[in-house]
Amino acid sequence: MPSLKKIRSAQRRRIEAEAIFEHLSNEIIFDIFDYLTGNEICKSFYGLNSRFSQLVCNTPNVHLDLSRTKTKFFQTFQQIFCEENVTSVELFYDNISILASFMTPLRRKRFKSISLLDLPVQEFENQIPAILNNFKDDLISFKIRFSDMKCTEPGERAALSFAYLLTEMPSLKYLTLEHSNGIDPITYMHSNVINNTIINLAISLFDIKRLIPLLYRFQNLNSFTMDVHKNEGFRGKLAQPPQAVRYYKSLINEKTSMEYPAGLHHVKVYQYPLTAVETIERLLQFTTSKNLLTYSLFACERPPVKIPVSRRQPPFLDGTQYHDLVRKYLPTTLKRFYVEYNVDGATPRTKIAQVKKDFMKYNGSNLSCERCFLYDKEDKRMSFDLTFT
Repeated sequence: MPSLKKIRSAQRRRIEAEAIFEHLSNEIIFDIFDYLTGNEICKSFYGLNSRFSQLVCNTPNVHLDLSRTKTKFFQTFQQIFCEENVTSVELFYDNISILASFMTPLRRKRFKSISLLDLPVQEFENQIPAILNNFKDDLISFKIRFSDMKCTEPGERAALSFAYLLTEMPSLKYLTLEHSNGIDPITYMHSNVINNTIINLAISLFDIKRLIPLLYRFQNLNSFTMDVHKNEGFRGKLAQPPQAVRYYKSLINEKTSMEYPAGLHHVKVYQYPLTAVETIERLLQFTTSKNLLTYSLFACERPPVKIPVSRRQPPFLDGTQYHDLVRKYLPTTLKRFYVEYNVDGATPRTKIAQVKKDFMKYNGSNLSCERCFLYDKEDKRMSFDLTFT
């Protein structure tokens, strides 16, 4: 049990910290509020005292998150915050009617970001232009998390809505499109659909070959994030699509050669299977641009091992192989290559220590770089980090 002296000391430090925060200027507090959602600001600061209640009511940039609360919170929100100060909202598609509250010219002028969750793809086909019509000129960021990928055949309607996002939103810079099985079915657009505003794209894909006819459309893309469906690289033979779908795809003249935007500098890939050199080589071939600066593979999980694995062939790539992959596939402009993935809990510590030793000492590729190897014992996560000088 902590002593009474320690308890009082801790209480005194907490009181001093509260006193320091209390005397911060309004401008600094508003800067802090920018890192919080309206929900968090309301719960943490409203009602503390008259000054903080007034600050909450006058928060200049309110980020409204309705994804984890009931819609009745919106009624409380309307009583506390100034709706003209709402700059972003995240909500489920079932509550899309809430957006009507921000459609006045003054309110939508400050409205910069919308995140729609659990949007059925057929509603995407039919409603996206109507939903975004009042916001399209001012939106900077737009995100959709789809609830399904059951497109109306042959897929033209979904493609038209995707094209709308790329061609009818002149201020859009950040676009995120997610589905657990990838958004592949909505990506079959005519080859003349080009975007010149988006600089940050985040998508999920089932087949990484879809990048070839997709990435070139984003002429000013700087940062690309991809979440790969867990079965990528392990698929069996796919069923032949219906004739109407095949005919539609034959008409859109998709590009078959890689012409990625010259400004693509940063690539992040999540959940790609790191099981063999061949799978990594395939990924690098489809995701590398000529002016790349950073390339990162984050928290990439291996498929479960169903049979015992020989200690002579560990269930993860030998770290020394990354040096050679970088030299072979990535451009000389690269500044950092980072890989992080989970490790089987049964892997002996001696094996991990040997992997680290081999990685840190390897010089076979003659790369001029700094190396860093980390292993988190609690999360069973290993990382290889190459920084080029």
